[in-house]
Amino acid sequence: MKKRRNWKSRELYSKLLTPNIFLVRLDGRNFSKVLENFEKPYDLKFARIMVECCKDIMREFNAGFAFTFSDEATFLMSDIFGCRLEKIDSIIASEFASRVSLRLGFPVGFDSRIIFANLDEIADYLAWRQDEAWRNHLNSYAFYTLLKEIGNRKKAQKMLEGKKSPELHDILHERGINPAKTPAWQRRGIILYWKEIELEKEFQGKIVKFTRRRIVEEWNPPLFDSDGGRALVDNIVKEWFKNG
Repeated sequence: MKKRRNWKSRELYSKLLTPNIFLVRLDGRNFSKVLENFEKPYDLKFARIMVECCKDIMREFNAGFAFTFSDEATFLMSDIFGCRLEKIDSIIASEFASRVSLRLGFPVGFDSRIIFANLDEIADYLAWRQDEAWRNHLNSYAFYTLLKEIGNRKKAQKMLEGKKSPELHDILHERGINPAKTPAWQRRGIILYWKEIELEKEFQGKIVKFTRRRIVEEWNPPLFDSDGGRALVDNIVKEWFKNG
């Protein structure tokens, strides 16, 4: 019998490992078309779908937090699948995509990447993604405002080509839109994290107090490069480690 080649040895990246603590960032594939029938520039229903799917992943893999805006989501994770990068990348993306697909009612895809970050760098990472949320927010409002005004996508895109944030500000202010007054979740994203919640329950005629670990949704997060934002991230990480 002919000897088979060792195809297992040819699997690319199969032995590449992550550190014990890492970030996973997911990004939707072709979501400008996926969401073409949704409210513009932002759709609250879709934001809630992303939040619910983030909760699913946090519960399934005990992620320390999730940060989401637009069609992007980041998770803090630790030591799953033997830290095999190939498995983490593929499984987290497919799990998340399947949950979003089920809630939307049609198939969608997400790519995935692993980010190495020390625990004292996580607030910096989140501040970087929050900056991207703000840029995305300005671009989205400017584009859909111009599209409504001129009715031509290509012309609207051309008018925004190469524009910096201050110029996008001017475009919006000239049309009576103050981007700083839009809902915070559109500008700053949404962070979800674990927290011990104190609850009460009546038992045999007495009120018994107890705590449960719950996922908190923060739709008005602080700026992560502020003292308050860094303190929040530190507390989230400490809580996560405390409960393992």
